[in-house]
Amino acid sequence: MLTNQDDIIKGCKQQNPKSQEALYRACYPGMLKVCTRYARDADEAASLYNEGMLKVLHTIHQYEGRGDLMGWIRRVMVNTCIDHCRRQAKFNHQPLEIVTDNNSIDPDIYNRLSANDVMRLLQELPRNTALVFNLFVLEGFKHEEIGQILNIAIGTSKWHLNEARRLLKHKLDKLLNKEIYSNAI
Repeated sequence: MLTNQDDIIKGCKQQNPKSQEALYRACYPGMLKVCTRYARDADEAASLYNEGMLKVLHTIHQYEGRGDLMGWIRRVMVNTCIDHCRRQAKFNHQPLEIVTDNNSIDPDIYNRLSANDVMRLLQELPRNTALVFNLFVLEGFKHEEIGQILNIAIGTSKWHLNEARRLLKHKLDKLLNKEIYSNAI
């Protein structure tokens, strides 16, 4: 099996199946995590990963060796996920009123949550709200960029982010109250 990144890239550019398989396997753990954040379940995440890797393999000739290969692949994956979510999304194109919730979350809550708990909570968000949350919080896009990517108003992007925060807080409270109640029994 190939282990040298330069050899793998060169082989992929020559459409060598062993190199393509090596790249696919090397990217799988990290890039599947990216896809999982945008997917509703494991099957959808796997489908997004496969779609993204096909794009990577078809456009690998565009990678010129400048910058981090995994960074380039991650960008292709995120764009694949965005395209998928955009196809699924039906946004209201009017700016929405932002409701602020001044209740804060107890910082100790994070010590009691697993990564699986957090992923499950994110997957329970409405698709559009989760998409905006992912783009803003996890990918670092600004509301203006999200508006351009998703063809929505900046206010709509801000509303979805606030809604995600509100829903996540509600879900966290519910999860922790259930945990506290079960531990008391």
